[in-house]
Amino acid sequence: MKKILLLVISTFLLLKADSSVIYKTNLINLTKEEKLFLIEKHIKCVVTKNWPPFNYEENGKLVGISHDFWELVKNKTLIDSECKAVDSFQDAITLIKEKKADVALSTAITDNKLYYGRFSKPYVSYPIAIATTLDKQYISSTESLNNKKVAVGKFYSTYQILKSKYPEVEFVEVKDNIEALKLLSKGEVYAVIDILPVLSLIIADYGFKDIKISGTTEFNFDVRFMVRSDYEELIPIINKGIESITHKESNEIKNRWLSVRLESIVDYSRFWEISFIGILVLLILSYRQYILNRHNKKLQEANEEIEKKTKELEQKTKQVAKQKELFEKIYHESTDGILLMLLETKEIMDCNDSALRILKYKNKQEFLDLELSDLFPTKQPSGLSSVFNIYKMLDTAIEKGSNSFEFVFKNKRSKNIWLEVVFTTITLDDKNLIHVVLRDIDKRKEMEEELNILTHNLEDKVKQEVKKNEEKTKQLLQQSRLAQMGEMISMIAHQWRQPLTAISATTNNLLLRMMIKDRPSDEDLRREISLISDYSQHLSNTIDDFRNFFKSDKQKIETTLESIVSNSINIIRNSLEGNNIKLTVNFNCYESVNVFASEVNQVVLNLIKNAEDAILENKVEKGEIKISTSCEDDFCFIEISDNGGGVPEIIMEKIFDPYFSTKKSKEGTGLGLYMSKIIVNDHCKGELSIKNSSEGAIFRIKIPFLPN
Repeated sequence: MKKILLLVISTFLLLKADSSVIYKTNLINLTKEEKLFLIEKHIKCVVTKNWPPFNYEENGKLVGISHDFWELVKNKTLIDSECKAVDSFQDAITLIKEKKADVALSTAITDNKLYYGRFSKPYVSYPIAIATTLDKQYISSTESLNNKKVAVGKFYSTYQILKSKYPEVEFVEVKDNIEALKLLSKGEVYAVIDILPVLSLIIADYGFKDIKISGTTEFNFDVRFMVRSDYEELIPIINKGIESITHKESNEIKNRWLSVRLESIVDYSRFWEISFIGILVLLILSYRQYILNRHNKKLQEANEEIEKKTKELEQKTKQVAKQKELFEKIYHESTDGILLMLLETKEIMDCNDSALRILKYKNKQEFLDLELSDLFPTKQPSGLSSVFNIYKMLDTAIEKGSNSFEFVFKNKRSKNIWLEVVFTTITLDDKNLIHVVLRDIDKRKEMEEELNILTHNLEDKVKQEVKKNEEKTKQLLQQSRLAQMGEMISMIAHQWRQPLTAISATTNNLLLRMMIKDRPSDEDLRREISLISDYSQHLSNTIDDFRNFFKSDKQKIETTLESIVSNSINIIRNSLEGNNIKLTVNFNCYESVNVFASEVNQVVLNLIKNAEDAILENKVEKGEIKISTSCEDDFCFIEISDNGGGVPEIIMEKIFDPYFSTKKSKEGTGLGLYMSKIIVNDHCKGELSIKNSSEGAIFRIKIPFLPN
């Protein structure tokens, strides 16, 4: 069915085509400045010669849609111009950038081109199409090309338009569309993207019978004339020429080239199919006439309804007049400055009093006579040209409909002031305008600068306070260790009492036997001396435990939680046994951790000591402390629980605060749990937490494993 419709359209175009190129134009009105510019400048245009049907060479002569539109604009504006053909689009752009050419005949707006070129209005627009092989289904969305190879011309504007919107498409850059379609035909790419008529005609001309147009993107390719950046005066002249082109003239150019190109691909052998389609069209027209007759009666009824609606429209017109009066009042009485500026010439048409007040002008006519460049300093604070920046903002407003930004203006007294600017494109009385809103933000900018200075000063103060807090933390840690040292000395004294008593009894026994001339045998003497040696070694081990515990670690070491817990238990075991407190240990981890071992030792010992104190203070008859280790994901855990009654919920959140103690004896410093929290959370990058069970408190230490 698609093929049949294509034949009908082709036949229609062939009948309508006119092979002669005749321009019947009327000259447009130009300003004195524009006429002077054209007198002084001989315009050099540049065009590629391999992009049919827009521009290409035929019998050594430049022809195509873009060339004909340019000739029409030249005739209407009397632009003195000659065109040069180049092999590639990149060559044309290079000539524009180097200012060796003045106008490129066929291109589209992209961000990178705005740095060295200015653009006219579009003189023709076509959808950007997608070509695939015949076995592919219809492509309804450009997103369906994600993660697929798509061939595009390396420097084509279609590539620039699509690549930022669809970064996941795997674009394959090629020299031109012919190379791209060859890759598609070989199956080396999934699709080819370019303007619809370009792809259609190349597919037909080069006989790619296995390729079809499978869909279009959401983008239209607006074909424009591109002017070198320092020839901005040429843009309004060209735009006037484009605006003067009638719908009939535009269609004649487009139909001429499309029909001429189509002539080479029409298959006249399909005459009977065309005849059949002709009969089908006649039948459709007959049926359409029947439907029209049926609707004539309804149309009469609709006319009566229109009369009724006309009266309602008159009432609404009055309402619109009132609204217009209201909008005019808002325009003139707004506290923000408002300007109306012609889009083509950038001429200021009107302004309100607030705009004059903000920019310190008293005479409105004097302000309206200003050029756009008179409103700004030469450069912005960023160092870039003010005129370049403002035109870039205007282009963004034209493309998106509006643009909001901050900009430095220059008032009549040549003082720079910060203004918030909003550009909005509007149409009024068939004129394309830029609606400009100006808001004075100079004081706000001064406050922002002051705030930046204050912020910088505050950051310095924060750093100083952090340093002070780190020093304070070190002092508190030392204070906490000294407090624990006192407790440990008491534990060590308790541990030493039994070995010292045993050593004293053994030596007294030997001395007594020597006094009564009851000399012991060598075996007895050896046994007694061995006991004294064992007791002495026990005392020495206790001293080592004490020394290792309070040794200041200079760097982290690789160890296990089980080793740390065992060292702590060795110190406090005798104290627990002396107070009839049962100690249960369950080790289930044995994974390596990288920590300051003595600091974690301090934490574990502090938690065991707190559990012991809670049991003794609450006079629990069968006191018990349980210690376990475990591993889960990337962390290892130590849990220390007791049956000492737990921590009251009312103070649960305060127990890690400095100098807060729950010990009834008032012997606590209030630093143990505070420093334990700092050691685990900050030094070990872990977490120390507490919760109550039915019998008592459960402290949980969470520490990350040794990294691989």
